[in-house]
Parts: sequence; C-alpha cells; structure tokens
Amino acid sequence: MIDSDFNRMDNGPVTGNEWDAAVAPTPAGDSAFRQMKVVDVGAGHGKVIRTSLKGFTFGTANGAAFTIPLSDAGDKACITYQVRFDASFDWSDGGKLPGLQGTNPLSGTAPAGGARQSDGWSGRMMWVGPGAYSWAKPTNMAVSYMYGPAQTAGYGDNVRWERAFQPGVWHTVKQCYTMNTPGRADGVLEAWMDGVKTVDNTAWVYRLSNKVHVNQIGWSVFRGGNTLDWAGARDGYIDIDNLLVTKG
Repeated sequence: MIDSDFNRMDNGPVTGNEWDAAVAPTPAGDSAFRQMKVVDVGAGHGKVIRTSLKGFTFGTANGAAFTIPLSDAGDKACITYQVRFDASFDWSDGGKLPGLQGTNPLSGTAPAGGARQSDGWSGRMMWVGPGAYSWAKPTNMAVSYMYGPAQTAGYGDNVRWERAFQPGVWHTVKQCYTMNTPGRADGVLEAWMDGVKTVDNTAWVYRLSNKVHVNQIGWSVFRGGNTLDWAGARDGYIDIDNLLVTKG
C-alpha cells in the first residue's frame, strides 16, 4: 500500500504536495509538516524524515500529528519503519510514534487523546520512561499504545515490548494488526523490534462492528502526555526512514 524511502524528496522543509507525491495523499495542510524536514544522513540511509522537538514543550503542536488514509482498507495490515533518536535525546516521560488505526467510514475519526469511542481503534507506538510508569525502565521503553472499545485505561492501553530504544541508533520497528470478529476477542496484535518479536497477542478487540477496518496511518511524532513532565529539557529530533505499509 505504501513503500517510501523518502529519497525522491528534496532536502529541506517538507511540503504537503511533496509528501503526497512521495508517501500518499494526505489531507493535511503545509502547517502539519512545519517541524519536519528531509535530511540526507548518508551511511546507507540517504534521505530521511527528521522531526524536530523543541525543548520545554510537549503535545501535538511540538512535532507532527496527522492522519494518512490508506487506499486499500482491509482486516489485516502491517506498518514497518526505521527510527532513530538523536544521540543526546532527552527521553523525558515519553512520546508518540506512528502506527496504524481504523475507523467506521461514517465517523472517520480514530480515538486518541483520551477520547475513546466504540467505532474505531488506534495502534500507535510510544517510548515511555519510569516518570510516567514505574515499570518502564531504564528510561525509554517501547510500547504499543492502543485505543479501542475494550481498552481499560482512559488514555490508551500500553502493551509492553520489554525492549528499549537507544540514542543515536537506528531501530527497525514493525506492528501488525488483524481485526477481530465482531463479538469475539480473537484479534491479533503483533510487534517486532530489530527482528525480535516483542508482542504476540491473539485475543485483542479492535472493533464491535465489521464496518471498522485498518484504513489509516496515525502519523504521530511528538512528546506527550499532557503535562510538562513529558517535555524535554533541550531541543532534539527523531529520524524516520523506509516507511512500509502492507496488507500483512
């Protein structure tokens, strides 16, 4: 469905038209990309998408947060990409990374930000630290951050990967989502980091209706959380390369 290494994009600030051509048509204005730029990092990666995160700020205004519709919605899909945090990254309490999500076409909005709903789900990633969750040690643990009709936490459920990101290191992350049969807890959530399977849940509930599928990317790269504990003490950046979305 989507396969982009960003090498066709020009170095410098990302524009909506350029993103649409290189990745997928995205109903977001240029302001959604204001903290994203294309940088040629060489070393086998070439051009990557770099999102800048300002110090002492958090939330969707500090980074990137928009939805990318998928052209071929279905009941199973996977997202894979490579991600690197800068070498002196301040992990703070944590933040968001991209994942897939699904909606009822009549509503069109996937749940996030504490706004849970019965006719949609989302499955982004996060990095989290012990300031937010005592189990998230040392400071930068990976989780699947899940919203859906069966979630137990008000702001999404954290499915632990039990693996940590390292500063200045490229990691390959992958998540696969297989929709459940409505009325049954038989959905599948799978995840891998650097080729190691970290999540294998075969009893997930994504939906209550067969009108809900996998039909969007939730492109989220920002700090937060909703308090200053999630803000970094200095500027930083996150690089993403080799975005791949497949039907499973």
